[in-house]
Amino acid sequence: MTSTDIDDDTYATVDILASDFVARYRNGDRPTVEEYANRHPDLREPIRRVFPLVLSVEKVKIDQQVESDGSATLAGRLLERLGDFRILREIGRGGMGIVYEAEQESLGRRVAIKVLPKQSLLDDTALQSFEREASTAAAMHHSNIVPIFGTGECDGTHYLVMQLIRGESLDKRITAEGHSLDCRTAAEIAAQISDGLAYAHGNGVLHRDVKPANILIDEDGVAQLTDFGLARNTRDDPTVTQALSGSPRYMAPERFQGQSDERSDVYGVGLTLYEMLAGTPAFKDLTPHQLPEAVKLHLIKPLSDFRANIPADLRTVVAKAINPDPAHRYQSASDLRDDLNRFLRDEPILARRTTALQSFIRWCRRNPKLAGVTGIAIVSMLVATVASSIGFAMTSAANKRTSEALAQSEQTVDLALQSLDGVVDAVSIPASAIGDMDMGELDSSQFLLNPSPHAAMVLENIQPLYERLANQSPTRPDIVRQMIEASLRLSQIRQQLGQTDAAITTLDQSIELLETRGDLAGLPTNEKQILIARLHNELGKVYALELEYANSDKAYAMAIQSGEAVTDPDDRLKLQLAYALVSLGDPLVQRRRDRTESLDESRIARDRLAAAKSLLSELNPSVHDASEVAVLRARIQLADSRRAKRPAVRQSEFSSATEILRERLIQSPDDTRVRFALVEVLASVNLRRQFGSKRLADEAGDRLHEALAELQPLRSINPETQLFAVSEIHILHKLSSLARSDGDFALEQERLEKAIAIQSSLVIASPNSMPHRCWRALLYRSLAEVYRRQGDKDAAREAISTAVADLDAIDAESKAHPFAVQTQQIIQKLVSEGNGNPSNKDGL
Repeated sequence: MTSTDIDDDTYATVDILASDFVARYRNGDRPTVEEYANRHPDLREPIRRVFPLVLSVEKVKIDQQVESDGSATLAGRLLERLGDFRILREIGRGGMGIVYEAEQESLGRRVAIKVLPKQSLLDDTALQSFEREASTAAAMHHSNIVPIFGTGECDGTHYLVMQLIRGESLDKRITAEGHSLDCRTAAEIAAQISDGLAYAHGNGVLHRDVKPANILIDEDGVAQLTDFGLARNTRDDPTVTQALSGSPRYMAPERFQGQSDERSDVYGVGLTLYEMLAGTPAFKDLTPHQLPEAVKLHLIKPLSDFRANIPADLRTVVAKAINPDPAHRYQSASDLRDDLNRFLRDEPILARRTTALQSFIRWCRRNPKLAGVTGIAIVSMLVATVASSIGFAMTSAANKRTSEALAQSEQTVDLALQSLDGVVDAVSIPASAIGDMDMGELDSSQFLLNPSPHAAMVLENIQPLYERLANQSPTRPDIVRQMIEASLRLSQIRQQLGQTDAAITTLDQSIELLETRGDLAGLPTNEKQILIARLHNELGKVYALELEYANSDKAYAMAIQSGEAVTDPDDRLKLQLAYALVSLGDPLVQRRRDRTESLDESRIARDRLAAAKSLLSELNPSVHDASEVAVLRARIQLADSRRAKRPAVRQSEFSSATEILRERLIQSPDDTRVRFALVEVLASVNLRRQFGSKRLADEAGDRLHEALAELQPLRSINPETQLFAVSEIHILHKLSSLARSDGDFALEQERLEKAIAIQSSLVIASPNSMPHRCWRALLYRSLAEVYRRQGDKDAAREAISTAVADLDAIDAESKAHPFAVQTQQIIQKLVSEGNGNPSNKDGL
């Protein structure tokens, strides 16, 4: 269709579509022109010509009512009077309106008037709702609530009339202080606001927007809660369910699902108290896509990170008020007020800090199948350890070194050791496995992908008990063996929680312990070398995840050296040798992308994979090693597929890799490790080979969607496993690239934004992680390209700015890492190209 043959009917249709486009934009959506053009291909040309003009006009209208900092404006209007009110001066403004000091001439009194710009009232229904809720708040009279005298309208301008408070808002006081408030003042303010909320709740009114900006401190230091414009009368709405409204930074997690009750307001008070004590908001510098995930995951720094002088009881009050689970918060504002007053009177508070024991009990409640096993093991451990200590002390004090006394002491050590081993197994085994597994058939590799902070805490606290038993019985090899097993499991859990530095420390300490105590304890040489190889393999894996490839290669080489030192290796040692060889011959994706192999390096890699394949063919794996063997065999087939020159061979090797894993899943359907290996194989798509061929691109899309489907149950069951999150991010990024190649730019943007949201949760959880910062910068780089293609230069600049900020946040030492340097170059190139279209050859 050309511009010469567009009839009136066509323009009428385009006009209807444009109205829908603008309506969505006003409601907060960000539809794209291409989305409508692709949906209506016969109207593509007029849509592309008309929609940008309509959008430009709409943006001008909004820009006239919003300042650059997001605060409201009246589009250049200068107010001097609103009916009976003579405007004197502006005293503040925010996103919802401008507040003026005014004189009500008929009564001769000074008041505060909040004027609402048009964009605050999207339709008549919203206006009616606002007036109804404002009148509800106006009926309240409490010393800690700013009275609302009424609402009004003059020449199309809507406004609220409130009591004039001489003082300042709490957010300005925090900013003016330049640091946190003193603990007593902060507690007094929070107690006053809680008292005001308790009164409001007693009258059936929820505030729904408690934050420092809505708290005024008068000249006498009295705190008053204002801005009940978003309040909800629970007597009118008993379901307490409503549309999302308020300030997302201070919303309780349930608010993002549209649910709120008194405890949601309590959460707002808790975050406000946190901000007063910390001097900074709990959630800061997050995009609208990142914030809900951060709130849901409760990614809040401990108050002790900001200052050490906050009393433990006050920290406990804050922690209880902002608990992400409403059931574990203060159940009412009056409960919070009462505990704050107890703190101010130096009386014991009712809330108590969650001890390690309480955390463990809650964990057992969430994992009932584990509770029995863990409880029995812990009781046995305590009894045995006490008995062992008493028995040993008595025999030592009396100096009775008879064989009967030694036998008795050894029996108690045996019982303690069995109990400790039971605890290690109990806190490591997936809940679904209890009752289905024989404890004697387990090894640490089965726990690689089952992280839990509670499990890490228990395993860490167990280490000193092993040390105690080892000191008591220095010639017992089984004690050293179990110490290493517990350390391996602790390391694996830590790395999956993103605590890689702690994992490396645990492994280094275990290697040193084996070197110093292995021979003394009489550990057989073969077994000692197996344990050293396992520790080095695990160390190599952690270093590889941190992109420290030199250290990773060194660790794998040490594992091979340990295995080759044994003249007659058994199947367990051969498996460790095969793992190290495969890891060196088939490096991580990022490392393959960063450099090109030389012919010699390629030959060495093939030799290593061939040697590993030979070792695996010699094995008769036990039940608990069969999965590891299957994963390694699949990795070798996949590596052969990548190196193959002919497409038919590539496809054959790939099919063999997936078949190996699927067969293993038939035998062991709940094996998380094998299923994740299948995800990695399916997702190992080289998009550069697919572009230009519709068939290959469709096949790649099918593989990626299948990988995502296999990954989702793993993500839902193990939400704290960072490795799963990283995998989903990379799959989404590849799918976004395929959407771009299909011309579906809206879908590309949607997938990128979802990937960024997940990556941001990782950055929040591990803010000092250089890889996480770099990956997010690269994702924002891709998003900036999307915005540039759409002609949205402001959004593109914002995305680039976020990418640059991530790189700036990397510590000086990590900035020298090759990956950080490469990312910096990519982002700098994007910055320097200005409004151009950077190439797509770099990225994730």
